[in-house]
Amino acid sequence: MPAIALVAFDLDDTLYPERAFVRSGFRVVSDYLQQEGVVDRPLLADFEAAFDAGERRNVFDRVLRAAGIEPDAALVRSLVEAYRSHRSRHGFVRPGIRLFDDADRALGRLAGQGIRLGLVSDGPLAAQEVKVEALGLAARMDAVILTDTWGPAFWKPHPRAFVEVARRLAVEPRACFYVADNPEKDFDGPAAAGWRPSVWVRRGESTYRDAAPPEKRLLSATVASLDDLDGVLKGMQT
Repeated sequence: MPAIALVAFDLDDTLYPERAFVRSGFRVVSDYLQQEGVVDRPLLADFEAAFDAGERRNVFDRVLRAAGIEPDAALVRSLVEAYRSHRSRHGFVRPGIRLFDDADRALGRLAGQGIRLGLVSDGPLAAQEVKVEALGLAARMDAVILTDTWGPAFWKPHPRAFVEVARRLAVEPRACFYVADNPEKDFDGPAAAGWRPSVWVRRGESTYRDAAPPEKRLLSATVASLDDLDGVLKGMQT
């Protein structure tokens, strides 16, 4: 079995708290609605309350209707775009996000050991690109694969991204493993690409903390912090 040469990471709730981007995007949308004169008060708290209540697909429609405004399709499209890109005709707002402290430390340690680093992330391309830029990840990763570049059909669990990152860095698949937070979709793709079993980062605040564990064949370890990757890596190298 070859020694580990590449560690690839998921993005949302693995390297940074996704809720921070959600709140940042809601703030952009709330400000935009006031700038456009659609509303006369901030709606940030309303968006967050709807999100916390479990609303995911129709937050903007629901909150605007509650505020007495019937949204049309064009307005909703502009709000979705502003949320994802943090950009409107009023300018760009840098997302209010930062790496988890343990993620920052782990990336530094792994790079210092000469291990190649990769990023494989799903989600609408505009949002994922702005996250990568705000977190400074292009400079810290040897390969960044945003699967929406190819379209949603190639989002995880499709293995294409994992095949591509190993090919791009000329690393044998069995010398690679993936670190991610969602057992419902994150671990089948790397396995299908011939990678070693993945590592599930199961943070206390993670959306998928209480998800059903994946099949044993898909998982090398479960960690609560990326500070624990050193022990996992040591075990894989022996």
